[in-house]
Amino acid sequence: MTALIALATALGLALTLLTAAAPPAAAADLLSQGRPATSSSTENAATPASAAVDGNTGTRWSSTFSDPQWLQVDLGSTVTLSRVVLRWEAAYARAFQVQTSDDGTAWTTVYSTTTSTGGLQTLDVNGDGRYVRVYGTQRGTAYGYSLWEFQVYGSGGGTPPGNGIPDPTTASLEAMDGPLPTATYTVSGPSGYGSGTVTYPTTGGSYPGVVLMPGYQGTQENLRWLAPRLASWGFVVINVGTNTLTDDPASRGRQITAAGTQLLALGNAPGTPLSGKLNGTLGAVGHSMGGGGVMAALRDDPRFRAGVPTAPYYPNMNFSSVTDPTFFLTCQSDPVAHGNTYAVPWYNSMSQAEKLYIEVPGDHLCPMTGYGDKAKQGKWIVSFLSLWLRADVRFGPFLCGPVRDADKNNTSLVTRWMDTCPF
Repeated sequence: MTALIALATALGLALTLLTAAAPPAAAADLLSQGRPATSSSTENAATPASAAVDGNTGTRWSSTFSDPQWLQVDLGSTVTLSRVVLRWEAAYARAFQVQTSDDGTAWTTVYSTTTSTGGLQTLDVNGDGRYVRVYGTQRGTAYGYSLWEFQVYGSGGGTPPGNGIPDPTTASLEAMDGPLPTATYTVSGPSGYGSGTVTYPTTGGSYPGVVLMPGYQGTQENLRWLAPRLASWGFVVINVGTNTLTDDPASRGRQITAAGTQLLALGNAPGTPLSGKLNGTLGAVGHSMGGGGVMAALRDDPRFRAGVPTAPYYPNMNFSSVTDPTFFLTCQSDPVAHGNTYAVPWYNSMSQAEKLYIEVPGDHLCPMTGYGDKAKQGKWIVSFLSLWLRADVRFGPFLCGPVRDADKNNTSLVTRWMDTCPF
């Protein structure tokens, strides 16, 4: 019996040592979603590079109809790759390579094929790099190259998402300016809208673009408070003046689209301070009729991935088809566009969207420059757009969970709060 006990003890110790010596491999992380993406070309404005890394299988990148073409994603720091998933649209690559790079210039091939048939491809790869690209050399159809999703999995890399933006805190988000230095640029030839002033981070990297749209009789002054706050947290912000002060919500929606188009073009044009600053993702914030315009842009323009309509106004309009994340900020004593009239019915009808609704004290002007609690409003808007335009989950706790409860439960600050948490 003693011998059996000794044997069992020895076997147990051996198994313990074996288990300790060979721990299970850590699961690979999805590293590419929401990261800055660029491409050799795009077929049109509705198929940008960013659409392939947004986590939405209903949006896609597509190239012009020629060889070769490429799509690349910046992971923010050097990582160890383990898997790449390609979800091709009908326009696939017959011959392509998956390549990595530390600097975006010198490339190493980690996968190559000349016999691809498209569809959903899961590729096991081994390599290191900050940049990963799909380099197509032969199309499988007469069209270009098109990907619903380009997913890169791996591990490592200590740089947080968002071009090195430090971890947000309540104090830093409620300050007038964020961690990044900014500058301004005046659009010399606005196309499709009245005027534009761009505020952008001067640090390196590419960022989402955000269009700010004023309300009826409004000017760039309406949302001037918000432009530097957003830019200093990693956005390229164009503050727009309308064609006329009385433009209706439909017109303002079209002008948001036009301003987004020109902002992306400035990011692709050499010789301007915005060159290389835009990563292709767009969002919008608007007040009153401008808030109605934001809803129209989300409904009609797939390039816009998140929106913040503030005290939104758009009579007799149904936005149930909007599926993009939307943050409604309304004013409790608003005689013009009370939340119960517009924002709440829209919120309730948008069954496929992630949503946030916050009502605060004040009249119709509460989201404008000089009115309302800008520390809180700025924190919420920056957090919402950081979460949904950059996929930066560090900002989520300020909108969902215990961290936000100090705001949500303060009845002198918030008179109504609704959300679809957990996001």
